[in-house]
This record gives sequence, structure tokens and C-alpha cells, in this order.
Amino acid sequence: MNSRKRILHLLLSLLVLSIFIFSGCSAAARKPAPTEPAPNQARTGNVANEKAQRIAREADRVKWVKSSTVVVAGNKAYVGLDINANIEKSQTKEVEKAVINRIKNLEPTIKTVYVSSDPDIVTRIKKVSRGIAQGKPVTSFARELTEIGRRVTPRTM
Repeated sequence: MNSRKRILHLLLSLLVLSIFIFSGCSAAARKPAPTEPAPNQARTGNVANEKAQRIAREADRVKWVKSSTVVVAGNKAYVGLDINANIEKSQTKEVEKAVINRIKNLEPTIKTVYVSSDPDIVTRIKKVSRGIAQGKPVTSFARELTEIGRRVTPRTM
């Protein structure tokens, strides 16, 4: 009878030990590893960010533009314009065309430009720009940029 208790105790100990081992491994497997951008991805992001800043500075120089926010994704630029409220709707389109022409002259690598002064679109572009400035990759905003692209008529260079 003593040997039965030992065997039962041993089996119970093995069962408890197995539960600890397997539950510990599965919890560790579910935990995502910290992600760091690859060196090339970080460099590409910096280039795109610098390009976006250059484009924004140029767009800000257009008459009636108070400020602009730009996101560059590959060969596309998404430009949100905060323009003077005193201008008419027809002038708004002229301002947007002037911004596109400046971008075309400044950055020949940009093939498609999405420009909008619609407050909702501008807010969305600002949100994406802030996320990129915080270090998130542009690719994490692909869905949002696609939606912005659907709402804004693109201008091909």
C-alpha cells in the first residue's frame, strides 16, 4: 500500500509539473516579441518624413494656405490644407492646383498627389502624420490612406 501511495504521489507530481511547464510555454508563445524596424525600414521612413516636411513647407508658401500637413507613402503624397476661410469655393480648387504644381516641381519622385482642404480629410491626414512622427511605419496606416484616397480625387503627375 505504501508503494501505491508513492506511485500516486509521483504521478500527481508529474501531472502538476506538466501543467506548469505547458501553461508557461503557451503564455510565452502568445506574448508578442518587441518589434524594431529593420535598419532599411527606418531609413526609408526618415526619407519619406523629410520629403513630407519639404512638401509641406512648399505648400505653406502658396497664397491662402495657412498650414499644410503631408504624408508621403511611396510615390504618393497626401496633402491636407488648412486654408483661409475668406476664400470662395472656386478659389479653393485654384489653391489646391497651385499646391500640386509646386509639389510637381519640387519632388519629381511623387507620381500621385491627393490634396484636400476638407476638414475631415485634413484631420485624418494629421492623425496619420502624428502616428508616423511617433515612429509608427507608414504601412500601419495603409487602410486609412486608402480610404483618404477614395475620398479625394488624385492628381497624377
